[in-house]
Amino acid sequence: MDNNAQNSSHNESPQAVKDQLKSETRRRLIDAGTKAFAKFGYHGMKVAAVTRDAGVANGTFYLHFKDKQALFLEILRTAIGKLAAAIFAVHGCGESALNTEREEITVIFEFAEQNRDLMRIALNTDSSELLKGVDIFEPIIDMRIKQIKRGIASGNVSRNINPLIAVRAEIGMMMSVILWWLDNKDKSSRNDVVETLTLLRQSWAASADEKTDDIDSMLAQWDSRL
Repeated sequence: MDNNAQNSSHNESPQAVKDQLKSETRRRLIDAGTKAFAKFGYHGMKVAAVTRDAGVANGTFYLHFKDKQALFLEILRTAIGKLAAAIFAVHGCGESALNTEREEITVIFEFAEQNRDLMRIALNTDSSELLKGVDIFEPIIDMRIKQIKRGIASGNVSRNINPLIAVRAEIGMMMSVILWWLDNKDKSSRNDVVETLTLLRQSWAASADEKTDDIDSMLAQWDSRL
């Protein structure tokens, strides 16, 4: 360790060191929990397996999480947050609208493949009670609503589209397709699924004869309903 690193370590307060260790322990529990849920499923996962893999005592788990449901929701929120960041990054690449939407859907499918076990648990109908009152896709929903509203304002998306209903329908459809595709890859390639979903999104485009007057008033009405 060089002198600067030593000085930095020596200058840290006891509380800062304690907070750092706590954060590291929480990270290890999340990593171990992700592996355990993927291997055993939600109902088969035992807290003891998580703490053993994380190298901590069972009691330490409950200093960070109320129960395994709290851990599972934390893992999902963290994963969805990373997905939302990846989707946001796509929109800064300067691609055409069509290519951007195609790339965005591709990112979602890549995420589903990399996190297939967690996605299966989260999207399974048996998880409805587990996720009751929790909207894990909220960051993506909020982002997509803003995108659609910008599309309406620019005249690229039909003004007859209700952003909230459209996004809920889109997310529901996409998650259903993802769940089906993960178990039926022999029936369709990822590229075919992505292309189909991209074209479905394009069906929202505004028609040439659609009036675009009073867009601000219309968007304000949607805002009051969201």
